[in-house]
This record gives sequence, C-alpha cells and structure tokens, in this order.
Amino acid sequence: MAMQPFRRDRRTPDFILLFLLQQPLHGFDLYKKINKVIKTNKVDTAGIYRTLDKLEKENMVSFSWVKGDKGPDKKLYSITKDGEIFLKEAHENAQKTLFDLMIFTETYKGIMSKR
Repeated sequence: MAMQPFRRDRRTPDFILLFLLQQPLHGFDLYKKINKVIKTNKVDTAGIYRTLDKLEKENMVSFSWVKGDKGPDKKLYSITKDGEIFLKEAHENAQKTLFDLMIFTETYKGIMSKR
C-alpha cells in the first residue's frame, strides 16, 4: 500500500528537514528546537518520531547510530537529497502561503479601519 503524502498544512516535516539542513540532530533535540520556534500546533515527542520514521521511509532522512553519553546508542538524523528537494518545495509553498496571508491581513485591516 502506498504511503500517504505529507499534508502541506502540517509543518513538522518542514521544520525537521530545515533543522537537519543546518546540522545532523537526534530526535529529542529536534523536538526541543521545533517547539522553541513554533508558536502554534506544538508537537509532542511521539509526533516527532512518527514523522522521522515516515521521512526515513520516504528517503528524505537517513540516520546513523552514535554512542550515547549515558545509556543506549542514539540515532543521529541527517537530511538526504530527496529531503532537500522536498524542503525546497516546502519553502516555495511557504512563500506563497505567506503572500496569501499578507493579502488577507492587509485586506482585513483595511475593511476594519472603515467600520
């Protein structure tokens, strides 16, 4: 059965790939970083790991095992070329959405200023 594509209104995959473009990270570090910057639709650790699993199955991320400071080995995730292509498309989509939202907010302000 084919995997469902990522919903474009969900930004978790976009932010995961964005931060992995900066540097390889562990899942929990991604969780902390994403929840620090996202102001709406906070994501829990389970959501991060589900998304990472799906990104891995779609060949958008890869991982290597690294020795943990204390405790078990950990997965260190990296973005792949497919992930970079998806991220570029996500950026283009975000720019279009941002433009649409700017039109919406400016139109709303204009209407409300005349009331």
